[in-house]
This record gives sequence, C-alpha cells and structure tokens, in this order.
Amino acid sequence: MGDLTKVLVLTKEDIESLVTMEDAIAAVREGFKAYNSDRAVVPFPVALNVPDGNGDVHIKPGYVKGTPSYTVKIASGFYDNPKRGMPSSHGMLLLFDSRTGLPLCFEVDRCFLTDLRTAAAGAVAADALAKRDVSKVAVIGTGTQARLQVMALSKVRRFGELRVWGRDRAKAEAYASEMSEALGVKVVPTATAEEAVRGAEVIVTATMSTSPVVKVEWISGGAHITAMGSDEPGKQELDTKILARADKVVVDSLKQCARLGEVHHALEDGSMKEGDVHAELGEVLLGRKPGRESDKEVTVCDLTGIAVQDVAISSFVYEKAKRSGKGFCIEV
Repeated sequence: MGDLTKVLVLTKEDIESLVTMEDAIAAVREGFKAYNSDRAVVPFPVALNVPDGNGDVHIKPGYVKGTPSYTVKIASGFYDNPKRGMPSSHGMLLLFDSRTGLPLCFEVDRCFLTDLRTAAAGAVAADALAKRDVSKVAVIGTGTQARLQVMALSKVRRFGELRVWGRDRAKAEAYASEMSEALGVKVVPTATAEEAVRGAEVIVTATMSTSPVVKVEWISGGAHITAMGSDEPGKQELDTKILARADKVVVDSLKQCARLGEVHHALEDGSMKEGDVHAELGEVLLGRKPGRESDKEVTVCDLTGIAVQDVAISSFVYEKAKRSGKGFCIEV
C-alpha cells in the first residue's frame, strides 16, 4: 500500500464551480504568452480516427517550464451519439507532477474545459485584433462553441447586434432566443451566411464545415474574423481569398495551422505563403508584433487549439480546487 499515490478527482460539476469565463480568458492569455516565450513544451497533437464509431480522439500533452505540473488532455467527438441520446463530446485532463511524473489530478470535465478554453482563445484574439468600437457581430454556427465564443467575446467587446446563421433554421432561431436573453442584445437569425456576415465588424466561424462558408466579397473593411472550426486537415470555413486579402493573418501556432487550419488550405492552393502570416497570437500579446493598427484593417485569427491552453486552464483549476477543498481523492 505504501506505493499508492493520492490523486485528486474533479468532476465537471466541481470544475464549473471553480472557473469563470473571465478566469479562462486570463489563463489562456498567459498560456499564449508562455508559448511564445520559449517556456512551453508542446508536441504536435495526436489525432486518432475511430471510423467504426464515426468518432475522433485528440490527445494533447503540454508543459510550461518552471511550473509544478504537466497536462495530458484526451478529448473525443463521436458524432452519432446524439442519435443514441448521448453527448457527442467527452474527455478529461490528467495532471502529473513535473518533478516525479506521479499523477496529481484527474479533471473529468466531459470537454467543458476544452470548450471554455477554446472560447477564451477567441476572446483573446478579438481583444488583440478587433476594433475597439464594435456594433455588429456575426456568428456562423449554432452549437456549443457558437454560444461560448460569443459569450467570451462579450467580456472584451460591447456590441448591440448579433447575427447568427446555421444550416438548420430552427436551431438558429432557438440560438437567437437563448442568446438574446443571455447577452441582453438584439440577436437576429439570418436566412443566409452572407446576410449574417455583410457589415459585421467581428465574425466568428464555429462549424465543422469541410468547405468554405464565408466568402471574401462579403467582408467589410475593418472586420476581424476568428476562425476556430478548422482543427483537422479536412475542415475549412473560410474562402482562402479572405486570407490573401487580409491585412494581418494571425495564428495560434504556425506549425499547427500550416497542417490543420485555414492557413493550411491557403498554403495548399497558393493563396499565401508561410511568410505572409503576420504573427502567432502570443507574439502580439507580448508586444513583439503589432495587433490592429487601424480601423480599416481586415484581420484574421486562425485558431486550431494548442495544448498550452489546456495546461493553463487545467493548472488554474487544480490550484483553485486545492485551496477550496473541491473534489475527492483516490489512491492509484
């Protein structure tokens, strides 16, 4: 029995009580800074396809030098599950002692922290790249991330109107009703993606599309676009001409976006070269590269999700749980 280690276990309900969207934004901001300060150790993620279950699994390990723990995240999406009355997403984050490798904490978050940190990254990107004064926002998609991205955006920008488009009109109308109440702003479901996007100053794409849903001719001068759905090589939300037209293209990780993201498609069809990417987001946050420099610039942030976001938010939750006494311990 002397060889057993006590490990803290946190359920989704524990975690929800420990972290706010504001906490997530602050943690993720610091994570991006660590990534571009040569303090983050972030291998390329492992993607496992499970065709028998119409599913995919992403495994993302990460560590920030000088911190007491490292994180391994396992997140899955099994897309037939809703037909079975089950959630499509699940997962957990595993924290280990960075000195000994012994397990410290199992955060069984059922993808809550992944959803939260992804939305927080969108807010961090918009805060660095969108105009200060915003009146109209567009969101493409009606799912969990379409909701959370806009909730996170509302923490860094005030806006009076949100337009939403989704392939299912009923879902778009339900989204509009729910988000109007949550945000206290006018939310308009539109008949087309074009109607949502035209004239919008911030555009968020949050879909699983495998072909472009936003076209370059719809984009107004001064617009900022956060694209977060293209986290696999086969996914794409933006016309590659948008990236060619943009004054600044910013990525979370150039290495990753060149293989997975919107940038990947623009590189593949010759719309841009790697040297055309303005910066990684952490470089902008650190002041090494400028963010938005005028209200006329068109900016794009390609977010594929990097493990340092998971490290930042899982560490925050673990430390707060220890202080608050949340969770329960098991011996392993």
